[in-house]
Amino acid sequence: ASQTDLLLVTIDGAALGDALRYEPSRGGDLFPHLFASLPLSAVLRVAPLPPGADGAFVFPDEIP
Repeated sequence: ASQTDLLLVTIDGAALGDALRYEPSRGGDLFPHLFASLPLSAVLRVAPLPPGADGAFVFPDEIP
């Protein structure tokens, strides 16, 4: 909640191949896990993720 230096990183999941696996979270929803180093070539976009006045994070309008 008090973080101010976060980044939103958009990744090309297909570029990760079998190293990217979707596993159930505590709530049962599937959550991506990467079982390898993240290659920079898979990074599509990096954007700041600032908190708004209410403390909730402000996501960009367009996320590829």
